[in-house]
Amino acid sequence: MESSSEFTITNRNLSETRYQTSLVLVRVKQEEGGYYTIRASNEDDAQELSFHLQINVPAKVVDLKENSSASSGEQTVTCSAEGMPQPEISWSTCSNIKWCGNQGQPTQLLGNNSAEIGLYTNATYHAELQVFRVNSTLQLHRVDEPLLLRCTVQNFLGSNSQDITLVPNTLPFKVVIISVILALLVLTVISLIILIVLWQKKPRYEIRWKVIESVSSDGHEYIYVDPMQLPYDSSWEVPRDKLVLGRTLGSGAFGRVVEATAHGLSHSQSTMKVAVKMLKSTARSSEKQALMSELKIMSHLGPHLNIVNLLGACTKGGPIYIITEYCRYGDLVDYLHRNKHTFLQSYGEKARREAELYGNTIKEDHVQSHLSLSVESDGGYMDMSKDESLDYVPMSDMKGEVKYADIESSNYGTPYELDSYSPSAPERTDRVTLINESPLLSYMDLVGFSFQVANGMEFLASKNCVHRDLAARNVLICEGKLVKICDFGLARDIMRDSNYISKGSTFLPLKWMAPESIFNNLYTTLSDVWSFGILLWEIFTLGGTPYPELPMNEQFYNAIKRGYRMSKPTHASDEIYDIMQKCWEEKFEIRPSFSQLVVLMGNLLVDCYRKRYQQVDEEFMKSDHPAVVRTRPTIPGLNNARLPPSSPTLYTAVHQNGGENDYIIPLPDPKPEAICDLPQEASISRASSILNEANTSSTISCDSPLGPQQDEEPECDLQLGCQELALGHHEVEESFL
Repeated sequence: MESSSEFTITNRNLSETRYQTSLVLVRVKQEEGGYYTIRASNEDDAQELSFHLQINVPAKVVDLKENSSASSGEQTVTCSAEGMPQPEISWSTCSNIKWCGNQGQPTQLLGNNSAEIGLYTNATYHAELQVFRVNSTLQLHRVDEPLLLRCTVQNFLGSNSQDITLVPNTLPFKVVIISVILALLVLTVISLIILIVLWQKKPRYEIRWKVIESVSSDGHEYIYVDPMQLPYDSSWEVPRDKLVLGRTLGSGAFGRVVEATAHGLSHSQSTMKVAVKMLKSTARSSEKQALMSELKIMSHLGPHLNIVNLLGACTKGGPIYIITEYCRYGDLVDYLHRNKHTFLQSYGEKARREAELYGNTIKEDHVQSHLSLSVESDGGYMDMSKDESLDYVPMSDMKGEVKYADIESSNYGTPYELDSYSPSAPERTDRVTLINESPLLSYMDLVGFSFQVANGMEFLASKNCVHRDLAARNVLICEGKLVKICDFGLARDIMRDSNYISKGSTFLPLKWMAPESIFNNLYTTLSDVWSFGILLWEIFTLGGTPYPELPMNEQFYNAIKRGYRMSKPTHASDEIYDIMQKCWEEKFEIRPSFSQLVVLMGNLLVDCYRKRYQQVDEEFMKSDHPAVVRTRPTIPGLNNARLPPSSPTLYTAVHQNGGENDYIIPLPDPKPEAICDLPQEASISRASSILNEANTSSTISCDSPLGPQQDEEPECDLQLGCQELALGHHEVEESFL
């Protein structure tokens, strides 16, 4: 036997005839116990000696288990231990049901001293393991409450213990345990359901505009184009380094709209102020897809004077940016609120002039009645010009001096800055084409806003596009009182906007929605007509909130079902209110189309306004505006050069043909017998006739940017003449005063 890492052998010579050898076991193991033999020999003799080596093992609990009998109610606990020499087992109970302390914890030793307890112990020796196995069984005849038991084993080498908890083996206690477990499961399930519902109700960004693909024969089922199937022309791409982002114009739950400066979008302007739509960094893939769908729809529609036009996009190498026109004066609601005092002042001045003319004294309460209108809440509308003053100046404190809102032309690169050329002029001059430069907000402005919105919606309808959220908050004001339709849902927190009501998994602008949209989820261009009527009500209440007398609950739904309609606004004429009522027809088939609404609203305008609008529209379609240039056909073989706007044929084609393409399917017209009796293009309302008569007799000249008008045409100045003419009609005057 040679030395190794597990044992060592040493030999010593004690004398000439005496020797000593030692065997040292390193880290002795239990299996190394047993009989060992030592042999000694020389040339004369040989001897051997055998002895038994016992390995002592500390006591250890190897098993502790419970055996319960449901029939008898007894509970049995068995503790098994091993050790050498034979370990002793003792039982104790702990006063604390949760744990037993090793020191200082009061325990009660258990034994065969009670009729309720039985204790049985047996021990056996395992020769192959060289240890004793001891089993101790504790029998409890009755357990009335939870009990913590401890089994302790020990011998002279050490001790060891384990704990076990016993619960009453009775039916009531089991019922309680089962009930608690079920209650926890139910609470867990309910919590999961609540989380799922909240997640589903969380609004997801979706573009409100939809393009109709086909309509059923009865006109009650619509199939919409999947925007992702629309083509996207890469010519809309703008390098990201051409954009310099600025301040935030509006921010919502999904994204934001920021002011930016774009370089190189137009040949006539090195820089242009634009608005950029973008998602937040936490946007999900579905929201990115929705923004891309919006981009494809905007590029599909094409340009129009009264639409917030697409100027470009950034879709590669980073987040999606949609570049649109920038509208300096924000949304129409906020604009009406900020300029309400100029509207009231204009009619106060008119009343004073009439008093001087007829020698009548104006009653103080009559003048003050113009100031009795309450300032409506803007409902959290986005204001793209927050640096403008929002202070309303009372007329009684003005003393003839009115602080008008800052709506004069600015120096920044407006999208409508055109290059005009005259043969008599030696060089080209830049100017801004404006519809109306007057700082006053007049009745004719309100009609003009309505007329422009109708034109924009007529364009969308010609493209089979349904807006689904037409409201004054989605109409923006540009230079020269030009209005543009948009959808700024991305920059609006609809969860906190009182104009949007939670319904199902989305938030809807119920006050602006047609009955068929609310109750049947049917959206058409004629449901947009209903919304246009609500928008008229907003305009002629100077930014009022629709249905101010109805709470948004079942009372609102029941009122709409019963045919309730809002009363005539304070500043609306009978003709305007009649148009509203036509838009609010319960049967959508008999509502006027937007083409008819353009005629109806145009008949209420003076000729010079309509001519100026047509002039601006034509110049816009002939200009080098990025939205117009990018949609012009290219000249083959000339490096994709665009056709110049040298003739009106391009404008005519765009407006007459509506830009139809493979993705537009003509929709069936409403049944002839269902269409209400509406005036045609040539018809003029009574108010308009009187206005035109006054226009003919006016000696104020019309400052036309296209040169002098023909001698036989009536002339007027939009900055002053239109306001005076608009007040010539007695019925209109009575509606204000």
